[in-house]
Amino acid sequence: MPDPVLSHRLDQAVTDLEHALVALSLDLHAHPELSLQEIRSSDRLRRLLEAEGFRVETGTAGLPTAFIARRSGTGPGPRVAFLAEYDALPGIGHACGHNLIAAAGTGAGMALGRLMDTLAGEVLVMGTPAEETLGGKCLMVREGCFRDVDAALMVHPGSEWRVQTDSLACISLEVVFTGREAHAVAWPEKGINALDALIQLFIAVEMMRKRMGSGVRLPGVILEGGTRPNIVPARAVGHFSLRAPDSPARDRVREEFERTARGIAAATGCAVHVQPTDEPYDDMVTSSTLAALFEAHLRSLGVEPVTGPRPNKGSLDMGNVSRVVPSLHPFMAICDPGVPSHSEAFARAAASPRAATAMIAAVRSLARTGLDLLCDPSVARRAREELAALGAPRG
Repeated sequence: MPDPVLSHRLDQAVTDLEHALVALSLDLHAHPELSLQEIRSSDRLRRLLEAEGFRVETGTAGLPTAFIARRSGTGPGPRVAFLAEYDALPGIGHACGHNLIAAAGTGAGMALGRLMDTLAGEVLVMGTPAEETLGGKCLMVREGCFRDVDAALMVHPGSEWRVQTDSLACISLEVVFTGREAHAVAWPEKGINALDALIQLFIAVEMMRKRMGSGVRLPGVILEGGTRPNIVPARAVGHFSLRAPDSPARDRVREEFERTARGIAAATGCAVHVQPTDEPYDDMVTSSTLAALFEAHLRSLGVEPVTGPRPNKGSLDMGNVSRVVPSLHPFMAICDPGVPSHSEAFARAAASPRAATAMIAAVRSLARTGLDLLCDPSVARRAREELAALGAPRG
């Protein structure tokens, strides 16, 4: 257990930062930036952290809007990382609430950083861009950014408080069918219709999904499908997001998907090219050790998280982090159940007073969990042993 004096100092630090963190969240919400374009958001966080005495490295893992901010203690000890996301969605802004994720991760790091004059170890705030597209954390894992981290913590907005989190593994693919133009009325037999091939792929994918069961999701959109109805489309482009309960299942789904696309190309006379548009996301593994600490802190604030299977799962690039370092990715309730993320209603909720209140409760619980790790190195050791027992490599 941390010293009561340290615990009081930490709680006071969160209280002192509360107004600034809510203002930060609202500012990010008012200025949404798309993946890898989060220049203003990243700079806003970096300047706040530098003012708190953090040393900030930018351009991490070759990503222009990624950063790692560090504040060291009195000597060697556990390294605790708080993660911040800050990319928005096209057209609907912060409809996934990444403004809250950024403010919460930054705030927990800043609050705990104010105690490092008396603690051994290091506090990190890691700016992780492009969660909605490329998967910034996946690249940061691959580049070894988490190699010396003992615990990675963040929080995500949702419609419920939940500590134990899982997710679907995923990969996004671009499919390009190439055919041949011709007059679609006078000479249709002289053309090869790439759009027909793409539509056949959508039909085949729906049959795949039904056969593979409810754990598999295969949404797609058509980005290109021709120019005019009287010209046989010579090029058709679709983007698909392949989701499955775990990474091996995702890879099997991808193999069948690509095999199906090649078969349709052969049958229609088209050429086809399939390529990934982002990094593969692994399914999330929550550290039970960290979850137990975070849940206890939540309950001390009067918050009762739900348990049981998680409905309406998506995918998280935090899943890749969770395979190399003990990780925590709880959800905080900012809206009523039934309000879907990636909607205008959720975007409005992400700037509401309810969201601000939930975020501060999450900041307190994240920071307190970080303090537990710094005050008792055996916590990090138990979490590492738990992860190692799953057979996951440390990277």
